[in-house]
Amino acid sequence: MQRLKAVIIKEFFHILRDPTSLTIVFLMPVIMIFIYGYSISFDLKTIEAGIIDLSNGKISRELIKKFSNNQYFNVTDLKNLYKDPIRRSEQLLRSGKLKEIIIIPADFARKVLHQPPAEIGIIIDGSDSNVANLIYQYNEMIIMDFISEFRDIENIIKINTKIHFNPEVKSTFFFIPGIIAIILLMISALLTSLSISREKESGSIDLIFISPLRSAEIIAGKTIPYILVALIDGIIILVFARFWFHIPFKGNLVVLLIFSILYIVSGLSLGVLISTMAPSQKTAMFAALLITLLPSILLSGFIFPLDSLSPILQWISYLVPATYFLKIIRGVIVKGSELKYFLTEGLMMIFFSIVLLSLSSITFSRNRKKSK
Repeated sequence: MQRLKAVIIKEFFHILRDPTSLTIVFLMPVIMIFIYGYSISFDLKTIEAGIIDLSNGKISRELIKKFSNNQYFNVTDLKNLYKDPIRRSEQLLRSGKLKEIIIIPADFARKVLHQPPAEIGIIIDGSDSNVANLIYQYNEMIIMDFISEFRDIENIIKINTKIHFNPEVKSTFFFIPGIIAIILLMISALLTSLSISREKESGSIDLIFISPLRSAEIIAGKTIPYILVALIDGIIILVFARFWFHIPFKGNLVVLLIFSILYIVSGLSLGVLISTMAPSQKTAMFAALLITLLPSILLSGFIFPLDSLSPILQWISYLVPATYFLKIIRGVIVKGSELKYFLTEGLMMIFFSIVLLSLSSITFSRNRKKSK
């Protein structure tokens, strides 16, 4: 018992001497329960819907009220906003600003009253299969409620629903591009997170500290070589997804390449910042995995729609680079969206890279001064 007691006491001392691991052990479960508790929700809080009312009669306005008064829909009257609402609605659907388009034909009121069934055209963005299925169910619920007011007329409305971008509503078309985005960020962060921490463990960091290079030049030198490595890795993943999972590629490869480089640089920048702060390779690797994987899976729109998150987590999601790249990669691959639709997302990734590299340079400079 005395020998066992000595080992137990020794192990407790080891635990107490490693406050970083101890903090992670107790802090991580709290963070995970907080994030999981608020993020795991398959409910949609807001569905951006555009309505083109070509009938413009009392009955069609009543149908629009059904959608407008529903808690799930945020309805936009496209006919009164744009000269060519059909063409504009397709652009909004492709950019992701609308989730569905509802078209009420000019003869809607006449057919409802005198020559049923009256047809309604609905176009749903099918790039997210889960969201598309939910929107379809909500549409059915609202229209059935509208039909119930016309008890004397049978088969009053016929719904013609089309699913754009993913007609078969395959979940792989939604998840595989998301997985590519997460893997790319994780690999990028891991590659550079070990660069400076490796120098610290080997002792060669002192040689870098006394070199004539400025801190910004060292940070840039540590980042640039990995851009090519991560880009090749991303191409391999994309080719594998295209030919193994048969994911369609409807967009422009050059557009995806441009944004992929920006995304990779932001991931590498995050890894460099972790590397300048971490005392060892083990800590750096653990931090890189924790910072990239958990937020990217839960807070980027990879699984759960951002609209289903609480306001606090929605604000946090704006700090996750994968949130922006997910829109780009899904838009380019599944929808064939053009460069002009993702300018905001591109600027945000440039902003992330500049901020993270600047912080890395400042942190490295401080460590350099301390060593002197």
